[in-house]
Amino acid sequence: AVIALAAVSVAGGTATKKGKPSLSATPVFKLNLKPSQEVPPIKDLKARASGHVTFDLTRNATGAITAGEVIFYFNYTFPGPVQVSGLHIHKGNKGENGGIEIGAALSAADSALDQDGRGNVTSVVSGDPVKLQAILDNPRNYYVNLHTSTPPHLGGALRAQMHNPKKG
Repeated sequence: AVIALAAVSVAGGTATKKGKPSLSATPVFKLNLKPSQEVPPIKDLKARASGHVTFDLTRNATGAITAGEVIFYFNYTFPGPVQVSGLHIHKGNKGENGGIEIGAALSAADSALDQDGRGNVTSVVSGDPVKLQAILDNPRNYYVNLHTSTPPHLGGALRAQMHNPKKG
């Protein structure tokens, strides 16, 4: 199954020091989402997702982010039928939960039930330049969370802490 999500945010941005991977026009965060990384850990779920979050950035002459899109792309495997209900970047350190910073959610009615538990979720989200810069400045203060309504893990089923991006 392929699921697409979309949302829009707006605002301004700032620049970072030259030479950091965060100055790339397309920094890529490669991630492996696991139920054991949820808070609290989900011990009875044998599921995973691997993929990446890519920022497609527009910068002005000084390097400040003026616009950007966030592209989520994850392949997932669950032990049985699954219905993905959301995919987000949350603000929160390892071991703590936090609020959604960038993301979108599908209602259970909008999301198709994937009978074999395997599929892909892709989301393209317009990002607030200030939030994008904050994530690039301190990516370990953020995590990616995939939510499901079947099995019921509305607070999150799979999670991975973000880290320094690779240049895209």
